[in-house]
Amino acid sequence: MISTVRVSTAGGGNRRRSRSANNVRLAFYKEPPNMEITMDEFETFAIDRLIVLRAIESIRIRNLGPAEEAERLSTYLHKHLHWRGEDGDFQEDRRKDLISHFILRLSHCQSEDQRRWFLAQEAFFVQIPPRAAQPPGGLGVMRANGLMFEAVDDDEKMNLEKDLMTVGVPSNMGSFATSNISNTDFFKVPFAQALDLVAKRKVLVKGGMAYVPSSNVTSIVVARFRTNLSKSLLVAAQSFGAVAGDPRVGPLLQGVHRQYVGDQDFANNNGQEGIFTPEHLDQIADQSMPLCMRGLHKGVKQDHKLRHQGRQQYWLYLKGAGLSMEDSIRFFQAEFTKVMSGDQFNKEHMYNIRHAYGKEGKRTSYSPYSCMKIIMGPAPGQGEHHGCPYRHQSEQSISALFGSMNINGADREKIMVHVKKQAFQVACQRHFEVTHPNAHARGVSTDGVGNHPNAWTSASVEYHHGGDKAAASTDKLAGKGAADDAPAFNAGAQAVAAAGAANGLGAAAPMEVATN
Repeated sequence: MISTVRVSTAGGGNRRRSRSANNVRLAFYKEPPNMEITMDEFETFAIDRLIVLRAIESIRIRNLGPAEEAERLSTYLHKHLHWRGEDGDFQEDRRKDLISHFILRLSHCQSEDQRRWFLAQEAFFVQIPPRAAQPPGGLGVMRANGLMFEAVDDDEKMNLEKDLMTVGVPSNMGSFATSNISNTDFFKVPFAQALDLVAKRKVLVKGGMAYVPSSNVTSIVVARFRTNLSKSLLVAAQSFGAVAGDPRVGPLLQGVHRQYVGDQDFANNNGQEGIFTPEHLDQIADQSMPLCMRGLHKGVKQDHKLRHQGRQQYWLYLKGAGLSMEDSIRFFQAEFTKVMSGDQFNKEHMYNIRHAYGKEGKRTSYSPYSCMKIIMGPAPGQGEHHGCPYRHQSEQSISALFGSMNINGADREKIMVHVKKQAFQVACQRHFEVTHPNAHARGVSTDGVGNHPNAWTSASVEYHHGGDKAAASTDKLAGKGAADDAPAFNAGAQAVAAAGAANGLGAAAPMEVATN
């Protein structure tokens, strides 16, 4: 019956400065908002911001030109966060911006991996040009966030002109020039706050101060934002247990970060029954399965069994890819009965496969696991094959695996560099790019690759078979889409009220499929 909730936080803080900061497009989320929100808004705001942050991650790794990158980001911002520029409803836009940030802050505070991911995307997010009439290094933004750097006056600038010329400043065209010194504003910043710029030799250091051109102040502002947000995530983590204990809030906050937000829906195989068959699976595993599912298929063929987590992960993947329930039973029965009797298979696995397809129990058509659900799920133990190889296997094991797949040299390094950075989904995307060259030029959509195993397979099938309509009618191997099953995502309004007490909010993970 409660349709609204007041968003608030423990320990008020400096409300006067908060109101001032809210008048600037780039106030660094220092204080949770104090306002009412409906239950529907709570859910919508969380998902919309998650879509934007996932888009940022995906777009950044594609090495697009500045214009194309800005255009794509702008599309997501206008659609999901309603950034309509200075002629839009600023207060309403700001409201959604603030609330959605704090919701995801709390739900992404639970582990180091979640905090690292959220911090990286939000740090990029605050630099996006449409976000503010002023750039992140603008004076209004700096004042709103307590960054009062001392401006260098003309006399001091003239005295230091020769030294400043050894560093130079960016020109309007993006090149690095020394002739712009007289027309550039400089700020004196404590050396320790400009270490990134010092390391790149972009500033003059004198008397313990770094002389920073206005065009480079953004780097310092964003570094300060990262520091503050990192501390806030740790504070939120300490309060998360109390917030998650509320049954109205817990399922939502624990499930958001694993939520699949793609446009496709893999919950049903959508008419692909009879096309994606057991007879094709060995070929599909070699050609069109991501590393995680390839490992599970290999485990089935080698051990003729899978442990619980592996069965759930692989059953639902095959279901979403288009394998019919009857063919799934036929395939696993043929493999599992090599180490058990037919009666044992019927007792232990028949019901569970039917349950996964929505034919038993609550008759829910469960969705295949998304990449985030797999990455954040339990690590495989001895004799288990589930999980994300990039997350759960050693670098040496992954490198050797690629060698066995004839992925060597520069191609292997393109993938491994991201494995070393713990950018697991990016590594998966690079694997697709290496094994499917010129996919974009051939019109293959790769938007879901790296976010969902079924999207990886769907794009691969389109790459190998999409150009031949005759072949596609008989050889198309994948279902149409993907959407990770989320827990009851309607705790809504009251979640913010409880979460406000944690002084920061964020995103969580979907429920395990209940097929024991």
